[in-house]
Amino acid sequence: MIANPKKLRPYDEPPRRRRGLIPDWPGSAATGFLVVAALWLALAGGIGLLAVGLRIFPNVSLSLPLIGGAKFQVDAERAQLAFLNVVVYGWLTNAGIAAIFFITSRLTGRRLFMEKMAMLGLLLLNLGVLAGVAWIYVANLGPVTGLSAFPAPVNGLMLLGVLIAAGAFFATEGDPTRGSRYISSWYFAIALLALLGLLAGNVALGVLDLPEKTELLASLFVQRALEAYWLLGVALGTLYYVIPRETENPLYSTGLAILGWATWLLLAGPSGLAPLVDPSVPYFVTTLGIVATLSMLVPAFLVVANLVLTVRGRWGLLLSAGALPFAIVSLAFLLATALLQAIGGLRAVQLLVDHTEWVNGAFIYATLGAYTFALLSFAEYALPRLLRREWGGGFLSGAELWTGFAGATIAGLALIGGGLAQGSLLAQSAPADQIATALLPFRLAAAGGLGLWALAGLALLVSLFLMYTSARPARYALPPAPATLPAVGDA
Repeated sequence: MIANPKKLRPYDEPPRRRRGLIPDWPGSAATGFLVVAALWLALAGGIGLLAVGLRIFPNVSLSLPLIGGAKFQVDAERAQLAFLNVVVYGWLTNAGIAAIFFITSRLTGRRLFMEKMAMLGLLLLNLGVLAGVAWIYVANLGPVTGLSAFPAPVNGLMLLGVLIAAGAFFATEGDPTRGSRYISSWYFAIALLALLGLLAGNVALGVLDLPEKTELLASLFVQRALEAYWLLGVALGTLYYVIPRETENPLYSTGLAILGWATWLLLAGPSGLAPLVDPSVPYFVTTLGIVATLSMLVPAFLVVANLVLTVRGRWGLLLSAGALPFAIVSLAFLLATALLQAIGGLRAVQLLVDHTEWVNGAFIYATLGAYTFALLSFAEYALPRLLRREWGGGFLSGAELWTGFAGATIAGLALIGGGLAQGSLLAQSAPADQIATALLPFRLAAAGGLGLWALAGLALLVSLFLMYTSARPARYALPPAPATLPAVGDA
């Protein structure tokens, strides 16, 4: 048999590209965090529907025996707690870190430092979230609740993952030879430091043997401060990047941007004191928190005004698919959230609506509205660039926008209205059956709204899948001059 001579010349064939076990191409960490965030978003929609359904039918519960005498338990309280943590730690935190990585690399002009280590941070963070959600359904819940409900080992695992991500950010951003930095970097730096500090506080709550009342008050502070510093900070930093890039307009005012950042930095921490309504807490401490919560309207208004004026002359982009419609919806929810939190922070209103559905409605407006749409605008802008695909969104982008907007609006309004009715009935010492009957239409409307919002998560997943599998690879051409954003401090 005569051998084929071409088979004997392997040097004529291009070498095969070897792929490592851990991805490390430019943008791999941002892509990984964003893909995992999309999975958590879809899961959050299902858990949210379960939580509302169990509130509609409070007598329904599930308890399955496990090995060692443990039980897998599903009830309204556990489903609500799982929904809160999946939305914040699963969806918003992963998407926020993805936005930080993507935007920082483009602002600095360098690829992310420690890309493989950042992938390790992705693994640790999400292992912690998975373990924490499983723990909610298995363990006996204690006085620590909300975003501090996970046990100390789980919080420690998440803290380590975020610490690695923060190290990658500061190593990429911290070049001392660079001049002034864009405002997004300022927000990201404070938000990451606050997230690290608050997760460390959660670890301390799980390790230290504190009185139950102290643990409960500390968990309330952590939840409010984490929203004000981490979730709001990463959302504002993202919007400050996406809107000027999408409109191709320079930022309207650097001065307004600095003023908004400074007031946010000053007020976000004290606003965490507002929920600490207890005789053991000095009156002036709670009053300081209420004043700070009311004053958070100032940075919200400054940011919204600055970014709306940045869109000048480009409002036609709202009628097309892209990131701008998502960003504008986020700004609308941002103002509504600031107003709701200011109204809810008033002592008389707080006494009426505390421990009612109002709290859940305000949570939906903030997390599923303002912060989610800021990060959806980032996903709409970044995914075609990260995956290097030609993708215009089209029907799926519109479905994601309108189902998410309608769902968050309907669910939030229904629960806020239900909270007002519930507070009034509780003030009249109405029986539990009467309160449940009065809340039924509000909860049914909220279930419908969360169902629509869940469709937005599914639309994002389908869009991501089709973009990767069927969209054409993008062909890039170098522009004649680099398009740069004005840095804070530039004239």
